Amino acid sequence: MSDTFQIHRFKVSADCSDIRGEEPEKIFSDHAMLALPQSYRKTGTPTRLVINCHGAGGTVSADGSQVEEQVITKYLLANGYAVMDTNGLPEEYAGQAGIDIRNNIGSPIAVQCYVKAYHACIENFNLYRDVFVHGASMGGISSTNVVLSGCIPVIAQTGYCPVLDTWNQIFLHPWSDGLPKTALGKVYGFDKDARGEYIYDEERLAGFNPMGRCVAAGGRETLRYPVPVKFWQCEDDPTVSIETTKRFVQAIRNGGGIAYLRTLPHGGHEPQEYGDFVAEPSGKTVLGGEELQIRPAVEETFRWIRRFS
Repeated sequence: MSDTFQIHRFKVSADCSDIRGEEPEKIFSDHAMLALPQSYRKTGTPTRLVINCHGAGGTVSADGSQVEEQVITKYLLANGYAVMDTNGLPEEYAGQAGIDIRNNIGSPIAVQCYVKAYHACIENFNLYRDVFVHGASMGGISSTNVVLSGCIPVIAQTGYCPVLDTWNQIFLHPWSDGLPKTALGKVYGFDKDARGEYIYDEERLAGFNPMGRCVAAGGRETLRYPVPVKFWQCEDDPTVSIETTKRFVQAIRNGGGIAYLRTLPHGGHEPQEYGDFVAEPSGKTVLGGEELQIRPAVEETFRWIRRFS
């Protein structure tokens, strides 16, 4: 809790049964959080909400979350935006299924949790119904699948080094010694071969692989994307392939959509850490007495969101 913003922690329920609907309902509770800026008021002009989908390096728990410690979240709060996140993977279900709690992999369960957390926020707080979404790393596929679901009215999207391909990035080149690949196999019920290895099955993903939605025709990939989107990624990212991001952005542009990729020469898997501090940020940079140090990707993210606000 801060003297300049409030954090509300709550739970939402999610059905974690088989995606094909061949099992009875399995209802579990997932942790969620909402951070409200000092400017928030219960009545009058609503506050804009940004759904910030966390990466696999953190979670949302009963007493903390990865995103509330991020500079982008603090910068948004300092400038009057509310920020929400949910773990996207109920703790009890993850324990029973043998899935690492940090790997929601943007699955139907994750999207369901985000949609329910969104409704809980809209129904209980004075917020605009249309929102922004942001996601870093694994949060890239969570936020993108939220957009593609059409279940939440999204204005525009941003993201850092986004995971966008379940096949190439999660199944073939998983991070954390294969933990997301295991999550993929368990959530989607992949079959196993004679060696006990999961067999990838695109059909079982039922559209929850963003790159799988791209249509190849006339020698190019095309994707009709519903919102303007901008990503930031380092050319030397060792964790998430920037080539996939380039393909995804180009597919959206081929489909007539608005999409940009801001490439950075180096910085690994942390584009928000690249570059010198911005000398004169366009937004307020003090939150709770803390002077925020804003680097280029964070400043540009804020400007993109403010552009559509």
